[in-house]
Amino acid sequence: MKKHLVLFLFTLITNAALGQSNYLDIVYLKNGSIIRGVIIEQVPNKSIKIETADESVFVFQMDEVQKLTREPMHNPDFQSSYKGIVQMGYQISDRQGLDRLKINIINGYQISPYFSLGLGTGLRYYGARLRYYSPSSETLSIKEIALIPIFTDIRANYRFNNVSPYLSFGIGHSFDFKNSFKYVGIIFNPTAGVAFMITDKSAVKFGIGYEMQGMGTSRYYIEYFDNLILHYGNSHAFSINIGISF
Repeated sequence: MKKHLVLFLFTLITNAALGQSNYLDIVYLKNGSIIRGVIIEQVPNKSIKIETADESVFVFQMDEVQKLTREPMHNPDFQSSYKGIVQMGYQISDRQGLDRLKINIINGYQISPYFSLGLGTGLRYYGARLRYYSPSSETLSIKEIALIPIFTDIRANYRFNNVSPYLSFGIGHSFDFKNSFKYVGIIFNPTAGVAFMITDKSAVKFGIGYEMQGMGTSRYYIEYFDNLILHYGNSHAFSINIGISF
């Protein structure tokens, strides 16, 4: 009795939380059989009725059932395809004067329903001017900060109807657009977000994340509201972004 009640409550809760469109019900029978489909009727403590993918309907008494579980419904028609992403955002730095605007353009490939891999570039435009000291040439110049990143983008996502949570991780290098594309340092930015599907392939994405911009061994004097602020090392920032995928 208690076992049957637990099985019934489990099915009821998972049906409400996960929905029918993305999950399959799995019935494990005491005779060793496994039936996958959608439970279409259930009489508490008595029986369940399940419909399989070929529209066959089976009825089992609860005394025949060992356990009930659910699993993601895999898409047998999935095909790998191109995935483009354009993002814009704002990054709030841990250092005064190093906040920046963010643009990412990613050309990728959806290699499975859950993972994509891409190559990205873009722009990081800082809200300050830069006094840049190069140890090798011992020169000091004033420039605006505009860095061009080139990075690998790795993404994991899972789709619930028209909503798709995702995690992404980008790692690469940045180059100084205002200084003959001089190498600046490593860049990496993990992000978590959610995509709202417009069509099967296009979506609007919202994300929050973190970005670390390496500054190498150079010294950066930030000219910010008539103050000179000396920075060594890396810049860390909290990132908010919106984008589209297609």
